[in-house]
Amino acid sequence: MEKEEFLKLLPKLIQEDNQVKGAIITALSGVVATKDDIKQIIEEFDKRFEAIQAQMDRRFEAMDRRFERVQERFDNIDLGYGTIAEGIEYSIIKREFKQKGFELELQIRQHFFDENNYVHPDTTDVEVDIFHTKPNIIGEATLKLADLDKVRIFIRKCEFLERMYKETYQKYLFCFKVDERIKQELDILLSQFDIELIIPILDYKD
Repeated sequence: MEKEEFLKLLPKLIQEDNQVKGAIITALSGVVATKDDIKQIIEEFDKRFEAIQAQMDRRFEAMDRRFERVQERFDNIDLGYGTIAEGIEYSIIKREFKQKGFELELQIRQHFFDENNYVHPDTTDVEVDIFHTKPNIIGEATLKLADLDKVRIFIRKCEFLERMYKETYQKYLFCFKVDERIKQELDILLSQFDIELIIPILDYKD
């Protein structure tokens, strides 16, 4: 008899034949788990789960350490790039000012305290790329302008410093590339706030 046929007949056999019913009960009595059996099984599962969890925790900790090492490498790369870029930037800006007749000892990246958050709503720190007194100069340097956000922030920096020192400053925006889509609006904005745009020539030789 096929298994499927037997399973179909089984309910009827149990109902009509006490001998079959007794045989099934006897067979099941040897395999049905007691409460202690169930408790032991649960405890065994708990132990196995704890072991698996501990193993997973170790793996995640190892992954975290790997990510930390990778992040440290990226931080070092960023730091190295920033140092090189700052040196190149300083050299180019100094050369451009020299072309204008200024022999300046520049300090790149100066910081000022903005108590009232005039420049940035979320921080009191104001970083200024170029700041020089006598002659009074404020400058901003960027590789590329794709929108006007940086320019508007630079304008607020200039207004903030002029109010702080109660003096006027010549204002320069150094940029290697300007997106053509904003050029017209940029020209209007720079003219409005008396800011000179300088696009350095990289192949220039003294």
